[in-house]
Amino acid sequence: MNYLIKGWVKDSFCDWDSRISSVIFLPGCNMRCEFCHNWELVEKYQDLEDVQWSHIKSYLVENSDFIDGVVISGGEPFLSDFLFDLVKEIKQMNFAIKIDTNGTFPDKLKFLIENSLIDGVAMDVKNEFEPNIYSRTCGVRVDTDMIEKILLSAKILMDSDIDYEFRTTLVRSFHTPENIRRIAEKLKGGKRYVLQQYRKVNVRSNFDGGKPFSKEEMEYFRKQVFEFFDECYIRFYTMEM
Repeated sequence: MNYLIKGWVKDSFCDWDSRISSVIFLPGCNMRCEFCHNWELVEKYQDLEDVQWSHIKSYLVENSDFIDGVVISGGEPFLSDFLFDLVKEIKQMNFAIKIDTNGTFPDKLKFLIENSLIDGVAMDVKNEFEPNIYSRTCGVRVDTDMIEKILLSAKILMDSDIDYEFRTTLVRSFHTPENIRRIAEKLKGGKRYVLQQYRKVNVRSNFDGGKPFSKEEMEYFRKQVFEFFDECYIRFYTMEM
C-alpha cells in the first residue's frame, strides 16, 4: 500500500528524546497556527512532492540497527484516514512509534494506546484552555467542545503507561507566564511538560510573533510551572533568530 506522505527526515536526533528516529510528515491540519514551522504541509501540501512509502520502508529495513523509532508528524496525523494502517505496518517491522498531535482526536488516540500500537506521544498545547484565547493562538474557532476533547486527550495520556510529553511553543504575541500557569494547573500530575522556544524560521512570511523569548525569560516561565509535572524543561533552538 502507498500512503500520502509529504515529507521525510531519514535520521533525526531531536524529534524523540534519547532516540534516533526517522520522521514521516503527513499533510493537512484542523488548525492554522501562524507560528507553525510546517505550514506548507497544512496549506500548500498539494504543491509538495509525494514521498513514496516503499522508499521509506526500504530505508527502515536497511537501517533497523541504527533507527530507534519512527515519528509520525504533520500537520495533524489523525486527519489521515490511512494512519492506522501505516502505524500497523510500521509496528509489524518492530519499530517504536511516536505520534505528534494537537489532541483534538481523543478517540483515535485512545484506540492506538489501548491496542499497543504506539509507544510515545507529543501533544501540542497551544495556550490556556479558554476558547477565545485558544482560538486566537491556533488560528481557528475553538469552542468548548474542542477544548473538552483536548483535555480528554491529555487525561488519556496521563492515565496511560506510554511515554508522552505536553509541549507549548512560547510566542511573545500570544503567551504570558499567567497563560502557562493556567495550562499547568489543568495538566497537573503530567509526566513531562516542555516549553519550546519560538523561532522566526519557516513560518508564514507575514507573521511576526515578536522577539523570541530569551533563555532567561524562558527559565522564568519554567519556574512558574515545574512543580506541576514530573519533568519540566525548556527546548532551545540554536538557529540564528
